[in-house]
Amino acid sequence: MLIRTRIRLLLMVLLVTSLGGGIAAVLVINDLQAAMNESHRSRASLVATGEIRDLLLASTGDIEQLPTWQKSDRDRFKKRIARCQQVIQSMGDSATPLPADEREAILELEIPIKNFGRAVTRAFQYLEEGLEEKALNRSRNWLKDHLVPDIGSAVRSLEEIQQKRIVITETRARSASELITRVLVILGIVLLVSCLAFFVLLKRWIVIPIERLSVAAQEISQGHYGMKVPITSRDELGSLARDVESMSEAIEKYQLQLVDRERLAAVGEMTASVAHNLRNPLASIRALAQSCLRNDDQEATLLSLRQVMETVDRADRWLKELLQGLKPIQLEKIDTELASHLEAVADAVRPFSDKLQVQLQVEITEDLPRMKIDFRRIEQVVLVLLNNAIEASEAGNIVQLKSFRRSSEVFIEVIDEGHGMSEEITSRLFTPYFTTKKSGMGLGLSLAQRIIHGHGGRIDVVSSCGNGTRMSVMLPISEADPTSRV
Repeated sequence: MLIRTRIRLLLMVLLVTSLGGGIAAVLVINDLQAAMNESHRSRASLVATGEIRDLLLASTGDIEQLPTWQKSDRDRFKKRIARCQQVIQSMGDSATPLPADEREAILELEIPIKNFGRAVTRAFQYLEEGLEEKALNRSRNWLKDHLVPDIGSAVRSLEEIQQKRIVITETRARSASELITRVLVILGIVLLVSCLAFFVLLKRWIVIPIERLSVAAQEISQGHYGMKVPITSRDELGSLARDVESMSEAIEKYQLQLVDRERLAAVGEMTASVAHNLRNPLASIRALAQSCLRNDDQEATLLSLRQVMETVDRADRWLKELLQGLKPIQLEKIDTELASHLEAVADAVRPFSDKLQVQLQVEITEDLPRMKIDFRRIEQVVLVLLNNAIEASEAGNIVQLKSFRRSSEVFIEVIDEGHGMSEEITSRLFTPYFTTKKSGMGLGLSLAQRIIHGHGGRIDVVSSCGNGTRMSVMLPISEADPTSRV
């Protein structure tokens, strides 16, 4: 399965989980809100019922003084009855439908209140007609035998219903609140687990394969072309891993072909160099031998023989240099104070620079550390660089030898004011047997580069025609192996 398909599925799972949990939470919250509203309405109805009870009790207690009521007392009584009827009507006109039992209880309370009001109104009529005793007795008997028991029973019944309703709604609200808490906790746990799973799967599907690809790329950059990328999935990164392996194999094949071509080219250059450098001594030897045959003068013959010996020695030295360039270099690294050896090399080449009227300047900082190096080989490298710089300079030019420390590296620089080199020459500068000199084999810089690489360093060249040349040697400050072959 492709990675993008997996990510889409994961996002869909997270979306559905979040949406489902959100919908459940909204439903439970709505239920909680409804329960709280109903509880609030029930409490308000209970308070209203209590108000009715208090009004009726106050009115019932005032009936004893009915014959002495003034107009203000009668108005107050009428207001109480009207208030009771108003409260009952407001209870019945609730925005939410009332339960059947509560609606019936309200009706049972409303009827005695209306009868109570009618009874008192008749009593007022009897009093106005002068029938005080009859009115008072009728009102008392009616209140005692019918209205008070009926009103008390209706009020108690309604209060019981409202209290039960309050208990039920509060229980429902608590349950809804607990359910909301559970839903939110479960939703949080599910989202947390989903996120953890999402990150774990992303790491497994993307991060780890990319890290493996990075390691593989580093290995390939170091020349390990045969390695396999440990990614077996059949997704985009798996396809990329196969492409990287194919690229590595193609690079390896190309490198082998390039090495073969360079080897053949090096052999051709070496052959041409050998032929050129041996043809001249052989021609000289032949000419001297012919001169000896034609000349009877013993002194001239001895002189010719000496020249033959010198020519043979020169050819022998040249062949020794050739063999030395072909052999692997054995490095013997010991703890060395680099500064003193650099100064010794500068002192050794100073007569040569003075002969060519080239000024040699040496700048070595005092913070150079002791290093594990093969100081003889480093001296050889610096000697090659200084000789080349001096030979490339004209009379009056300056050649600088500098050495300094930068972080965990030591730099040795040789800077001249010569004619400089073109990019083409610079690109071939370290190629064996390549030289721009009339004499020499072109092995000096090649050997120098091999020596510096054996120390884990590098040689950088900055040069352009007419602007001189800067040869910069970098040596790392590290506890390297005491012996190595390059």
